[in-house]
Amino acid sequence: MPSYDIPQYLLDRANIHDTVTKVPLYYDTINLPALQAEVYGPSIEIDYTSVLGGTPYTISRDEWITQVGALLDAFKSSQHVTSGIIAHLPQPGEGVTRPEKVLVQAQVSGNLIGKLQAGASGEAPFMQNGGLLEAELQRDQEIEATGENPWRITKYKVIKKWDKGDPKVFDFGSKN
Repeated sequence: MPSYDIPQYLLDRANIHDTVTKVPLYYDTINLPALQAEVYGPSIEIDYTSVLGGTPYTISRDEWITQVGALLDAFKSSQHVTSGIIAHLPQPGEGVTRPEKVLVQAQVSGNLIGKLQAGASGEAPFMQNGGLLEAELQRDQEIEATGENPWRITKYKVIKKWDKGDPKVFDFGSKN
């Protein structure tokens, strides 16, 4: 059994960090093709219940990208930030096996400007929120064989800790 060496550990750590930080960047630039190609696994367990209500669910990558596109379209503008990313990788060493899955925790925040309802006037609703992220990433060996970053998100849970602003920002009805 090959050992999990320092260069591989550092590469995994950097690749995992890149995958997680692509989520807010690609959300805010509405880069759905990149989310699909570079971020999510074929199936994702999604849990935004503390932000949007509902229950956690598992969905295909393609269906999730469609839902994300619709959600992002409901905002006039957004700024999502993920920081303090901790990838729970084993320390490298002799006899240590390279992981196939990794738990990641981070801090998340969002600044969201909604769109006004059709025919409405005034200021668009604004909301700020913050919380924690718990994600699981899985290493895709087929992608890795091509030389690309192999880490893909398979579980994504946002735990809201606070919010301030107008909850109408999440009113996803007919917008201008």
